[in-house]
Amino acid sequence: MKIKELYNLKSFQDANASGKKVGIFTDAAANGVVLAQNLRHIDLTIFEKLYPELVVFNMGLTIDNAGGYANVIDSLRLNEQGDFKTSGDIDSNKGKISLSGDKSFLNVLSREAHAEWSRTEVEQANLQNINLVNKYLSTIDKVYKRNVDKIVLTGIDDYAASTGLLNHAGFTAAGASGAVSTLSGQDAYDEVAEFITDQHNGVNNTPGYMADKIIFPVSVMNALQRKILNSAGSSKSVLSALKENFSGIEFLSTFRAESVSATTVTLAIASSEQAVKIRITQPLEISEIVKISGFDYRVDAAYRIAGADILENSAGRILTGF
Repeated sequence: MKIKELYNLKSFQDANASGKKVGIFTDAAANGVVLAQNLRHIDLTIFEKLYPELVVFNMGLTIDNAGGYANVIDSLRLNEQGDFKTSGDIDSNKGKISLSGDKSFLNVLSREAHAEWSRTEVEQANLQNINLVNKYLSTIDKVYKRNVDKIVLTGIDDYAASTGLLNHAGFTAAGASGAVSTLSGQDAYDEVAEFITDQHNGVNNTPGYMADKIIFPVSVMNALQRKILNSAGSSKSVLSALKENFSGIEFLSTFRAESVSATTVTLAIASSEQAVKIRITQPLEISEIVKISGFDYRVDAAYRIAGADILENSAGRILTGF
């Protein structure tokens, strides 16, 4: 996941230049407000400290910016069909190799916001060594990432239900044998281990389609960390045993999985670009900073997103009520 896939960096640089024109940025220190280096600093703060629940940005998913201002994204996946025939077999249906295509259609959502401030507010903030414009841009960035996280995980409510990773209608879904709080350590381990194995079996261990991420509700993740695998003197938690035995899988959690259609959801998903992509057709961009009156200023922000594009249904599996 690259900075330029999430942000229109030129728009930030242009905003910086416009801010100098209208007198908002008066010293060299303001230059870093809207540059990529600053955005990298914001990323670290949000992902690692302030907002660890934004799991989408920790999943290693591919972002695709194709589509621009189109209202619908149409993606195509090719399937190989046919086989060789035995020499001498004259059946016209034998020995033909062809290609077929699976299409997916995603509606694109346009999102907009703006921030306003006065010269007095800027000067008062300067007295406290606070760059007010930087704070506004940081807030826009935080809200943007929260938007993306929600849309990718639970879908775009404006258009259709069951279009997020946690509620995708094409994924195989099954109910757990019981809530994690009611299961023994061994039973909880077996539940997750069987869930992972079923997904891997379902794709015949195909690289790119095998789940390499398990997304738990936060409460389930905490319970697995606390629950001991074997109560007879063992100190190993269920989560530790899962990490040890499924070393190729990363275990993550999100608060958004606590209640999806009134039940908890655990997700097994392959993060490869052959399985799923995040469609952000227009990365976040901001307008030039403009004077809206004698002493008041405004900046607009916008992006366009189609959410999660599931390219292979068997690459994901859902466990409910765990």
